[in-house]
Amino acid sequence: MLSFLDMVNHYLGYINVNVKIKNRIYVILGFLGDIYLFYIAFRYLKNGHPFWGLLILAVALLLLYFVYLNVVYYFTDKKAPFDISPKIEKLLHIKPKEAEEEGKQIARGGRNIPANGYFDEKKILPGKLKSNDAELATIQNLATRLQQHQLLDLDYSGLGDREIMAQTQQNGKPVYATGPGVLIPYFEMKQEGGQLAVYAGINQAEAQRVGAVSTVGLQPVADVRDQFELYLANATLVGGPFKVLGRNSLIEQANDFEVAVQLAYKHPDDQSTPTTRETGRHARYDQLSSVGESSSDDEPMTRTSRYHH
Repeated sequence: MLSFLDMVNHYLGYINVNVKIKNRIYVILGFLGDIYLFYIAFRYLKNGHPFWGLLILAVALLLLYFVYLNVVYYFTDKKAPFDISPKIEKLLHIKPKEAEEEGKQIARGGRNIPANGYFDEKKILPGKLKSNDAELATIQNLATRLQQHQLLDLDYSGLGDREIMAQTQQNGKPVYATGPGVLIPYFEMKQEGGQLAVYAGINQAEAQRVGAVSTVGLQPVADVRDQFELYLANATLVGGPFKVLGRNSLIEQANDFEVAVQLAYKHPDDQSTPTTRETGRHARYDQLSSVGESSSDDEPMTRTSRYHH
């Protein structure tokens, strides 16, 4: 029995499914294994081995308690009473998986550098794209292609309904299936007819126009281009389906995907690159920097202001 459960658990690792669904499967497998332990315990007691029978029975009861905690956690939106998990984590100095992954990311540098290079964050401002119907359709097709190549998971960052509900209650904002968004594998910016056109795709061969930059920070792009050289720092796919808090439960709503962009800027007379961190040059960028500070950190690079991740 235990060998069978171990085999099922092993092959589950090869299946690319939603994290929450996979955890539910693990809970069911754990329950089946616990039932088998109860069977072994009673067999020992029946055959006249009280020590081993009672020991295995105690272990089975303890595991049953943790199965109960996981059932409440992964199958309901409630909080289990008498949950001692936080105390165990504190006693054994165990970090939750989310915190552990965050720590690993910070240790690796804490940022995902786009393929077109790294730019100084102090010289980057959010931009907004203006897209027509054909370009919006291209963006939706791009989202489909990213999913086909397993580059986009619409799993709400692995959050369960309970975590999503707590998040929406705390900040009153929708939670998107794309999470904070996904960096598009290939993107570039071209000058076309006086516009800064943005192209994006899973590679250069499939890159198509997804819109034109309309504003940088809070200024029209034409005003900024008169004073600064602009570079496309990154392009991220955002939006898509999201969940909001209804009257009694979460409601999932369909929504179009969009492309959020950030642009780096440099004064034409400045011989340094937009990655320079010399404080003596910052005076030239006071005008743009003050604009960037006016925009909220929760509204980074979206075509409209309704994307808060």
